[in-house]
Amino acid sequence: MSNSSKAAILGALAVFCGSASAKLLEDTVASVNGAPILLSEYQKELTTSMEFWSKAEPDAMRDSANLKKLKESTLEELINRELLYQEGAKRKIKVRERDIENGINEIKQRFMRDENGQELSEAQAEAAFQKQLRGDGLNYNQFRERLSKQIMARKLIDEDVKAKLQPPPEKEAKAYFERIKKYIAGKSTDTPKDMDEESTLAFRQISQQVKAESSERVLVSRILIKISPGASEVEKKRALKTASDIRKRLEDESADFAKIAKEHSEDRASAGNGGDIGYVLRGVAPPDFEKAAFSLPVGEISQPIETEVGYNIIRVREKRAAEAPNFGRFQKGLSQAMMNLSFQKELEKYVKGLKAKAVIERSSTAIN
Repeated sequence: MSNSSKAAILGALAVFCGSASAKLLEDTVASVNGAPILLSEYQKELTTSMEFWSKAEPDAMRDSANLKKLKESTLEELINRELLYQEGAKRKIKVRERDIENGINEIKQRFMRDENGQELSEAQAEAAFQKQLRGDGLNYNQFRERLSKQIMARKLIDEDVKAKLQPPPEKEAKAYFERIKKYIAGKSTDTPKDMDEESTLAFRQISQQVKAESSERVLVSRILIKISPGASEVEKKRALKTASDIRKRLEDESADFAKIAKEHSEDRASAGNGGDIGYVLRGVAPPDFEKAAFSLPVGEISQPIETEVGYNIIRVREKRAAEAPNFGRFQKGLSQAMMNLSFQKELEKYVKGLKAKAVIERSSTAIN
């Protein structure tokens, strides 16, 4: 089962502390209008967050201050979710059976590939799904109940927050785009000073996307034969021979690069997609890899290229020349990104309003 499959259940389900008939004797980390948030639910959510951040930012997670912030933010997230569930119930927001079935099918779709990206049969995917439920300590009815509550909260947000949002005026979007152009051109080395942390992060992400879609780039697929750190010369030669043998197979006109990548590539992230690693920009990939990617004609296949992770055989599928960022091309996506940022800010305000009316108790000792 892939990490995205696990996240699908945890994201949908590890969010609610149970009904009033829950084990009230169990330790709690907080209560919201009398409803307990159980220590077990908090620990499950925290474990999931720590697993993610330990992979994404391993150095940061070794810092006790960052760990403390993560613990605090995890608790606040559980409180926020409980507030939304309570408000949805108070407003008698209806969740139809069809909504639940659609949600279940959407989650189950994420179990259709294993960790290597290989497609599974329906029976295998269902078995992986049921295994994850058991691992999370849930039976199918509990899964449905919690998913129903999540859908109810989503409908509440759609009614009270999303429905009130409007696309930014074109003049405002153009001004934002001009700031992005200056930033990616190097005329402004800093992000705008008038933005808060969340807006600054969004600005950087949007700028990176505009830059990536405007720069010279090549669409590449690869087959990777890994070399472990500290590998001996014998191991390197063995890996090179494997890569060279694969390259010889690809010389046959009938050879299918995507099929061979699925069978032999040791890059789990791309093997299931036939070796597709997306667009490569100049200055991002290792020098030898970049040189081959930008010099090969479209459709051609490289000889094995050594990088620190192993031997790469690449196939160039498409080339795009650099072009000046054009507002018309990015307008729709930019407006949507600006609306997404506005949505996050409005949602924070909305939850803050719910908090102001609620009775919330936190156990400082339970999370330390």
